[in-house]
Amino acid sequence: MSHPTSSTVHSFNEGDHHTHSFIPRRERTLSQCERTLKSPTYEGVIHEFCREKGYGHIQPYDNSNELIFAHVSDIEDDYVPKKGDTVSFKKMLMPPKNEKVMAVHIKLLRLAEGVKHESWEEAVEHDIEHRRPSRSNSVQFPNDQPDHVQHSVSHAN
Repeated sequence: MSHPTSSTVHSFNEGDHHTHSFIPRRERTLSQCERTLKSPTYEGVIHEFCREKGYGHIQPYDNSNELIFAHVSDIEDDYVPKKGDTVSFKKMLMPPKNEKVMAVHIKLLRLAEGVKHESWEEAVEHDIEHRRPSRSNSVQFPNDQPDHVQHSVSHAN
């Protein structure tokens, strides 16, 4: 089984596109869930996590060269994970090839010291307060004439 190392992990820079093929929690089969629940629990540290993009990576304590994909839907906690947080998790194979693993049932054990943490609710409120106005309200098209509305009707014979 091949695992990404820190040299193969994409950064979270503006414009980066990083895709993973995974099955969201609500679409996993009963057998996948049962197998995962019976699997061992691991511990590690959040290597990076981008709330806006909805994913990050965990560096497990038992293999410091491995970085495991972590999706926002698999975090079972009230706080947004930050770099340096200690977590527990289970591993699940990522479809369709089942060659890489992803972290599921992720729980925060210890928050990184000196790092401000926010709840998911606070994060959403922050996003709403700092959202940019919609550009669609400010776009004017050359033929837009608010006083004159044209209707087009097609008639079938």
